[in-house]
Amino acid sequence: MPLIRKRRAQAEASPSPQSTRRRPSPSSVASSGDEDASHLDGDTQESGTHDQMVKKLIRLALACEYTRQPIRRADINAKALAPNTRAFKHVFNAAQEQLRAVFGMTLTELPTKEKVTISQKRKAQRATGDSQAGGSSSNAYVLTSVLPSTLRTPTILAPPKAPTTASEASYTGLYTFVIAVIYLSTAHRISDGRLETQLKRLNADNYVLGDKTDKILKRMEKEQYIVKVKESETGGEETFDWVIGPRGKVEIGEQGVAGLVRSVYGSRGVEIEELEKRLERSLGEGTFRKKIIEEDDVEEEEGSGADVQQGVQGEKTNGRRTSGRRTSGRGRRRREEEEEDEEEEEEGEEEEEEEDD
Repeated sequence: MPLIRKRRAQAEASPSPQSTRRRPSPSSVASSGDEDASHLDGDTQESGTHDQMVKKLIRLALACEYTRQPIRRADINAKALAPNTRAFKHVFNAAQEQLRAVFGMTLTELPTKEKVTISQKRKAQRATGDSQAGGSSSNAYVLTSVLPSTLRTPTILAPPKAPTTASEASYTGLYTFVIAVIYLSTAHRISDGRLETQLKRLNADNYVLGDKTDKILKRMEKEQYIVKVKESETGGEETFDWVIGPRGKVEIGEQGVAGLVRSVYGSRGVEIEELEKRLERSLGEGTFRKKIIEEDDVEEEEGSGADVQQGVQGEKTNGRRTSGRRTSGRGRRRREEEEEDEEEEEEGEEEEEEEDD
């Protein structure tokens, strides 16, 4: 038999091997398990990082509020979110939920500082190219209470204990009074001399709270309760006025001023309806008076222009010329403040006479 046929016959006669499934090696099983565990660890680590950022933001907010300092966006990015600064929105919303649920507080954005003087308004217009520069975001926040008015009592919202509860309560009452005086003034703005007069009636024009009054006012200005504005007159004379600061608007506001007035005058037998009318008239007086002053200035400018034209025409006919005289809105505001001071002095004298009787 040929050799080739013999080998072919042997190959046909031998059984074919069965196909067997390959078992995974222990090393491959361990590697797949490690991948699944790494995915789980990554998700857990990510959630843990998010929770840590939320906790850091809440601690930062409480610490800044304790010192009456605003929480700025840059501080949040550096001290609570770094290096994950893009997670600001999610972390901020989660912190807001915990602040409301646990502490009864919320982060409120401060308004931008009001542009009062002409130079400030021009500078803001040059910087933004828009006349509505005050509408931009301040990127600064403070903690405010979300508790209902029935729970906002001294026993629940007590003053801080450092340095002492009594000193903090006195300081809170003082800056609330100063803000109320500014709110109730013309155009929500008061001159430095008139504020000194109001403090003198409380015997607080020189020393108050164990320190100089000027130092206490500087502390209020540093904490953004009030803002001191310097303005130069035409003759080179400088005048200083006080306006409401961003924190004063958020923490006290018109509602806080109204509550202070009600607590002082509500127990003196003044009729409630009459008191509410005066409150509404006084708190709305700032914007209302400001609009009236601006309208009066425009009318007086138009009137002065008409007087000049009449003077020119009279000069052509009679050889005489008359010039219109314009009274500035600032001078009118000063006169109104003097009249209000005189009225307050008369009321004070009447009250003293009644007490003597």
